[in-house]
Amino acid sequence: MNEEPLTPTEEDRAPRRQRRRLARELALKGTYQWLLSDNPLAQIEAQLAHDEDFPGADHELMLELLRGAVSRADLWRAELTPFLRRRVEELSPVEHAVLLIAAVELHAHPETAYKVILNEAIELTKRYGGTDGHKFINGVLDKYAAALRPDEVRAARTPSR
Repeated sequence: MNEEPLTPTEEDRAPRRQRRRLARELALKGTYQWLLSDNPLAQIEAQLAHDEDFPGADHELMLELLRGAVSRADLWRAELTPFLRRRVEELSPVEHAVLLIAAVELHAHPETAYKVILNEAIELTKRYGGTDGHKFINGVLDKYAAALRPDEVRAARTPSR
């Protein structure tokens, strides 16, 4: 039998961590667009499908973060507000979008270490946000994670002997 050799898909070639990073980036782009335009989510998702990073992204995670950020934005804002030093309306759209998708991931993915989620949020803010926005994001999400996942944060902050 003469079979064609199997060629790996884009997803097979990209390491899992990279696929997840691209998913977060696309979710950020979509949430940012939603915040600025209030376009329907279906339209935003269709546009993201044409992004150059889309083939290598974890589509399931991207959709989960984007849809969760948009559909429950008011809940996330209410939960994050006690940790903000300014009103939500004063946040840059990048900071606002990063906080929303990070809130979704902190809630929906307890198997992902909070430090990973914070680091990814900080990196996204460094890449797309203002000069010191990443410091603000770090401070807010560190406090939010401590309230949301107290045992995990306490264990991570306790020096090992």
